[in-house]
Amino acid sequence: MDESHTWTLRVSSEEVGSATAYVRRHRFEVGVPLQFDEAYDQVTALEYVLGAIAADVVVGLRRLARRRRVDVDRVEALVHGRVDNPLTFLQVVGEEGHPGLVAVVLKVYVSSIDPPDRVNAVWEETLRTSPLVRTFQDSVKLELEHEVVI
Repeated sequence: MDESHTWTLRVSSEEVGSATAYVRRHRFEVGVPLQFDEAYDQVTALEYVLGAIAADVVVGLRRLARRRRVDVDRVEALVHGRVDNPLTFLQVVGEEGHPGLVAVVLKVYVSSIDPPDRVNAVWEETLRTSPLVRTFQDSVKLELEHEVVI
């Protein structure tokens, strides 16, 4: 493995249902992979993945807009993830399929006074250069769209 292209995190678990990830000088808590209870008090691993995909696109779009001198006031995303069959994670007898992601729907709202074609060009470049879009595009159905709002 080429070490110059490797990012490393350390993850440890001292109690059932919780892990702590350490990266550089940061740390974050991760709960169970999937959770059905709205009152669950941790962020699940799946929620971190979905949040990371959305953050990758949102931050990437703002960064590229600045480089391309496209005036963007605000960027916000709504992301939905669908797993094949979450009951297989719970090992429900007779359930088929798998608990993995099969689709991610990402809708990004871009507030800009620039012409839509300039924002669209930044959007396309963002998707081409997004590490997570590139990672997931061959394994998960990605529905990625944006809307320019004023």
